[in-house]
Amino acid sequence: MSGGGFSRIKDAALEKSLLLLLRPKVQRYGELRHLRLDTTEKCLSAEIRLLGDPIPIEVRHARYRVDTGSAGCELTVYDVRLSKEWLQNLIDDRFPEMTVPLPAYVAPLL
Repeated sequence: MSGGGFSRIKDAALEKSLLLLLRPKVQRYGELRHLRLDTTEKCLSAEIRLLGDPIPIEVRHARYRVDTGSAGCELTVYDVRLSKEWLQNLIDDRFPEMTVPLPAYVAPLL
């Protein structure tokens, strides 16, 4: 198997793990329907269906980094691009970076 094939398999396994981790954090606002991860480029994309909104939001090519400190491992997402202009403005103005605690076993894989 080529290096690219192994990388895609690893990314697919991580996508499943991150979906399980992130779905409960998004549940109050809607449903995290899809997540695509590229560990080589350190970016992700997703689709979220907000409560009361029939058209899902697309998260495009968001960048991420993994930080390890005294508080443990954290996933920080930044440079997020969204399909809805008003929400893009809100993210740009108020949430340029979003941090989520990670289980220690996930961080080395990202």
